[in-house]
Amino acid sequence: MWFTRVQFELCSELKALGLEPRFEPGDLVARGFADVGFEEFQVLPGFKLLSLTAGTTTPLPEEHRHHFFWIPSVDECVANLEYAGVVCVSCQRRDAREWCVEAQYDGSLEVHRARSLHEALLRSLVAIYKA
Repeated sequence: MWFTRVQFELCSELKALGLEPRFEPGDLVARGFADVGFEEFQVLPGFKLLSLTAGTTTPLPEEHRHHFFWIPSVDECVANLEYAGVVCVSCQRRDAREWCVEAQYDGSLEVHRARSLHEALLRSLVAIYKA
């Protein structure tokens, strides 16, 4: 799956807010590079990474893990929201242009709009982690 720069930035922000990366086989992680942007990897068994850009496999030493952030799937975003006590009131496609996620947390309703459902859910997670 290819992600937008905005999705990478939201996932990177989530890490800065405390969402630690996961390194379970099958997970997607990424890291930012100042000169080229972001590179996406799939975690393989034995702490190896498959670059989804270059197609190469490399080991992932413990001391390099702090450079990476996790890219949670749509399902994982919803699970993290539910774990934080958020109720997803609705997830709707509006005008065939954007997704709208209405999330209720501590009695208030927050609305997050984005071009994809994944991005709207990531925006909801960022808002909760900032709260």
